[in-house]
Amino acid sequence: NMAGTLLGRKPVKLLQRFLKSTFCHDVASSSQLSSEKIVIPNRIPRSPTAILEALASTVSRDSSGPHYKYHDDPYLTPGSNLSKRVFSLSKEAGRKAARWIRDENAAFFTHRPDDPFIEAFFPKMTYNEESNLSEETLRELIQKCSVSDAITVYQLSQSKGIELSDNVYQELLELVAYYNCEDPLDEDWVEERWYRQGVTAVRNTWKDNGLAEELFKSLSTKGSAAYGALIRGMAQYYQVDRAWQLYQECKEKNIPLDAGTYNSLIRVASFLRDSFDLRWQLVKELLTSMAESGVSPNLGTLNCTLEALSQVATWRQAKQLSLQVIAEFKSLGIQPCLATYYFLLTIHCRERGPISRILIDILDHIEGKQFEIEDPKDTFFFVTAMDVSRNHLQSLEVAQRVDKLLHTGNNYCLIGDSFKESIYYRHYFALACSTLIIEDFMEIYNDLVPHIYTPEPGVMEEVMKAISTHEAFEYLPQLWSDMIVFEHTSRDRLLSLVLSVLTKYQPSEENKQLTKQLATIAWDVWTRVQEQDETRHNKVSWNGLMIGDLLTTLVQCGEYDKSLIVMKEATTNAHKILGYIPVNALQILNNAAIEKEDAETCVSVAMYGLDAGHQETGEMVKQLQSKLNLSLEHQAKLSSAFGTELLNDSS
Repeated sequence: NMAGTLLGRKPVKLLQRFLKSTFCHDVASSSQLSSEKIVIPNRIPRSPTAILEALASTVSRDSSGPHYKYHDDPYLTPGSNLSKRVFSLSKEAGRKAARWIRDENAAFFTHRPDDPFIEAFFPKMTYNEESNLSEETLRELIQKCSVSDAITVYQLSQSKGIELSDNVYQELLELVAYYNCEDPLDEDWVEERWYRQGVTAVRNTWKDNGLAEELFKSLSTKGSAAYGALIRGMAQYYQVDRAWQLYQECKEKNIPLDAGTYNSLIRVASFLRDSFDLRWQLVKELLTSMAESGVSPNLGTLNCTLEALSQVATWRQAKQLSLQVIAEFKSLGIQPCLATYYFLLTIHCRERGPISRILIDILDHIEGKQFEIEDPKDTFFFVTAMDVSRNHLQSLEVAQRVDKLLHTGNNYCLIGDSFKESIYYRHYFALACSTLIIEDFMEIYNDLVPHIYTPEPGVMEEVMKAISTHEAFEYLPQLWSDMIVFEHTSRDRLLSLVLSVLTKYQPSEENKQLTKQLATIAWDVWTRVQEQDETRHNKVSWNGLMIGDLLTTLVQCGEYDKSLIVMKEATTNAHKILGYIPVNALQILNNAAIEKEDAETCVSVAMYGLDAGHQETGEMVKQLQSKLNLSLEHQAKLSSAFGTELLNDSS
């Protein structure tokens, strides 16, 4: 019993000792923590899609699959540029139709279970004489940039006698002047914005005597904000003469203007003067006026100054002045953006001027950096840089550096729109095609085509020429399949080039499969042209050279019977073929017919050669006479055409 009691007490003492040490440690730790000050970090403002953007940044673009807006199915994914455009805009047109039905039948969409209320999911508010309007209603519409609704509410307020403050008049003036009394494209219509070309027509589109000028006149006190809004609007839409008149009026009345107003005037200075030196003199006057008025220049001032210089880029002093402008603005602490570099490229890299390496200097400075949009012209940099790499510097190395910069971070968002993206890759492909060996070029081709870029017919012509130069016939089946998907099979020049490349192929026992594939391509060309719609506007028309290349390919690839079909069509409907079949193609077919002991075809070829005026036809007849036993009918036909002397000589 004593032994059992001692054994029972020992674990209890050990447990008490452990609990005591643990308690003392916890008390010491808590006292240490209480002495430290807890610092709550500042809140980081994030966008509603910040989490999605962070997740998306971990996944790179999959070049092997179509864009997410298309069906991920090879039979449903559009391949040509036209079908991609039609698919995307049609899909968006469906969303537009749904929104129109919702807005036109607002009475049926009254159920609102969401909390908080999501305005975008419900019909658009309409305003009429019965609407309960106030100044706050107009302010909300101005903040939403709803131009047409804001104008409607303003007109209803005027008819109802609702008083509006000068601040609301000013805000409405800024809105209608900036958008020229027209609604901007809704942010929801992504595809329409993507396929819209971002090149603005340089012509006067300002609505003269419109609501903007009416609001300006109705202001009780016209200060710098009112003058600035109207001047910026007129300059933006190239009503430059009246914008300049308002600027002169401000100078007479000593009304100060902000940097944005000066920038808009600098941008259109070239439209106010004729000669190059007078235009630059006007820009300097505006910059001097800014300095005298105490207005600090900004990035917009730099870009507008360079834009004014780019409009006189053929002026000898333009290049030197552009570098001086960059240096001066850098001394003021103003850092350039992509639009700045775009204007430098347009000034220095002229088509007929000396070669400038300024793009290389720019890349040395910005390589590896990630950019955000700071100027609307930022989207012109990459396409212009690739154009300079191809046509000005003719350097694939520089083009690859530009492409690497484009794919750094989120820089691809600054490619602009579909039109700029297509031109960018057109230059990149053409340069790579003319510089790289065909195997390396096809790696780029397979990486980008067709999901990221669809080559235009002109680019495919360059690819075909490279295939011909390198005699890389193994890529022809893939390229022909792509041409079918891209809807390029109705292009005369491209089809003629394909047939020309096929004639250079020399079959061998080791390449039986490739020979069969190339013969299939040649026959597919023939079938597609023969079966094209007769009502088609731009039909493919056969010419003698195309028929000759087709005959040569079919004979060389062992498709003799199909070549006879082509030859029969060429002789029967010769009036539909422009020109004559070349004599070398006729000789190849004639030799094949002699091997097959096909006297009928040999005689037909000889008669065609005679009609075409080929001098070598006589030699073909002699060869035919010496190698084949001709029937009396064939001999009589040849005698009537060529004379008995030629036949007697050959015998």
